[in-house]
Amino acid sequence: MRNPFLKKPIWIILYTLWWILPSSIHSFVLWKAFELPLSNVLIDASISFTILAVIGLSLWYMVRYTFNDSENWQKSLQTHLIAMGIIFALWIGSTYGIITLISNDYSSSFEPTILWRLLLFLPVYLLIISSYYLFSSLDKLNNQELQKSKMEAMVRSAELDTLKSQINPHFLFNSLNSASSLTLTNPNKAQEMIINISDFFRFTLMSSKNQFTNLAKELEHALLYIEIEKGRFGEKIQVNAELPQELEDVEVPSLILQPLIENAIKHGVYESSKEVAINFLFEHIGDKIKIRIENQIDEANGSAKKSTATGLNNVTKRLELAYGQKNLLMTEKTEDSFAVSIWIPLNQEISNKI
Repeated sequence: MRNPFLKKPIWIILYTLWWILPSSIHSFVLWKAFELPLSNVLIDASISFTILAVIGLSLWYMVRYTFNDSENWQKSLQTHLIAMGIIFALWIGSTYGIITLISNDYSSSFEPTILWRLLLFLPVYLLIISSYYLFSSLDKLNNQELQKSKMEAMVRSAELDTLKSQINPHFLFNSLNSASSLTLTNPNKAQEMIINISDFFRFTLMSSKNQFTNLAKELEHALLYIEIEKGRFGEKIQVNAELPQELEDVEVPSLILQPLIENAIKHGVYESSKEVAINFLFEHIGDKIKIRIENQIDEANGSAKKSTATGLNNVTKRLELAYGQKNLLMTEKTEDSFAVSIWIPLNQEISNKI
């Protein structure tokens, strides 16, 4: 990110004009308190604060570095104290060097003013640093609002994509046809399947109102989808899912498991002639929750055909937007299985409670 004072002409002008204030104070003190010639004082102030203004622009990059590590305030404080000493020495040394080149007589009057220069330097330094932290905080808030807007858009898009992928001949018609067939042979099962379809779409619609839901509800929704598909495939689909109680309330993005289950059934069940097991694994590892969904594949029967990976790409993008981190989705393929793992970052407080 560019220095905020260099983004627009108006900010450049304001930044330049601001230095008139400390320069004027400096000139007045040297002239009245130290009784130095006014001409020398004006030269001193012009050189001193031109140098400090240039140095002040470079402080932005140090603030950006410490701002990203703002939780470690001790490290940030140490960095600023060291930087303050170095910058003050650089400022005094360069000012003294340039002034002595212009006027050797003035060098003897320079040393008694070093303490005053330090007293003036400290509030100027703190004011510049504070303004940069303010810019960084505002920039962070703007980015969070932007990320929130993008996340809401992605959730709405995910809802629409889910509805489009489900309300089509490949899902809704097949499910309703299966339910229709069951009305003659097993009316109770048909009723159960229709209720499951209704509950599934109700949950999908409600999820669009919330960016996040707890892991227990998200898993319930995923298992409901599998139950509906079982109406078509019967016991060909075997599910192993056991969610540890301590992870039930962990918040995850709404509808995040849905595309993963679709992927597992589409590429593991549709064209397999054997029973296919879909295994869920939930683990708390460090400051993240790992969710792994593994399905068996039957390459000999063509169930491992090449995928466009649209669903997995959508999940990857949603995770990046939700948590601001990359590489939160990984895939693993063997001769007889395919697995997708997603990582849900936790804040420190929640991570310690689990």
